[in-house]
Amino acid sequence: MSKKYKVRIKGIGSYVPDRSLTNKDLHEMYGTNELWPEQYLGIKERRWVVNELASDLGYKAGLKAVENSGLNIKDIDLMIVATSSPDKISPSTACIIADKLNIDCPCFDVNSVCTGFLYGLNIASPLIEAQAYKNILLIATETYSKITDINSRDCVYFGDGAGAVVLTSSDTGWITTEVYSDGKGKDGFMTPIGSTFIMDGKAVFEAGTSKLPLAINKVLSDSGLVVDDIDYMVPHQPGIKMLKVISEKVGLPFEKVVTVMDKYANIAAASIPIALDDAIKSDKIKQGQTILLASVGSGWTWGAGIIKFEN
Repeated sequence: MSKKYKVRIKGIGSYVPDRSLTNKDLHEMYGTNELWPEQYLGIKERRWVVNELASDLGYKAGLKAVENSGLNIKDIDLMIVATSSPDKISPSTACIIADKLNIDCPCFDVNSVCTGFLYGLNIASPLIEAQAYKNILLIATETYSKITDINSRDCVYFGDGAGAVVLTSSDTGWITTEVYSDGKGKDGFMTPIGSTFIMDGKAVFEAGTSKLPLAINKVLSDSGLVVDDIDYMVPHQPGIKMLKVISEKVGLPFEKVVTVMDKYANIAAASIPIALDDAIKSDKIKQGQTILLASVGSGWTWGAGIIKFEN
């Protein structure tokens, strides 16, 4: 049984690199299929870094989230960074970002690939309700262009970017999450050390369309809600066809699904906070609405969450 934690998003921010690459650009540069990414995935373009690192993107998104919260950077007493494309194996990307932000607080990385932001929420929410920490900065940052094989068809899937939220206690808002892992998908998507990622797209599709509906129905049931109570679903951005199958299986009209993969592609752990920031800043998501989150990542990791939105 998932618990509703009295936690709210006090601040949110995102950052994507300036460099934009359309499907036509990739076709001309690397000979990829120009039409397939949009037709099958819903991706028209993506942002790729030039010289920036995951820590640079995370720093900029984190700074925006803190500024949006109205807090001072010194008010942050814990920082969690979700990334599967870190600057280095050691030290943690969280420590590198902490130095850039000039904050002195506990910090650590979480690597659950595309489910990383949900795992971060799952860790942070009970800590805030227990008053172990007052203000937690959760950053998700990815630079998949650095681990992409440009000679592979899969190079069209991913983009770079970062999203961040400041979490604090709430009187009326709440957050609940259900996260899972089974290890059965360790070969479906993997990145050997010093190499580019290898992806079995069919296996990812099958995992997402079978596991996520179950997770979504479970978090709804545990929260005493039905799918009609959901105002919007903000998923990670694995592809338009996968999201359409998932929304159909749970009975959620697709117009309630927030997508940004057309301009940013799949940014793994950063997809959800970037899409959430986009929807909030465009006034699509409003105070008091009930927001569903969902994601699946390699391993397999997967999960769903619900936010009773209050900022």
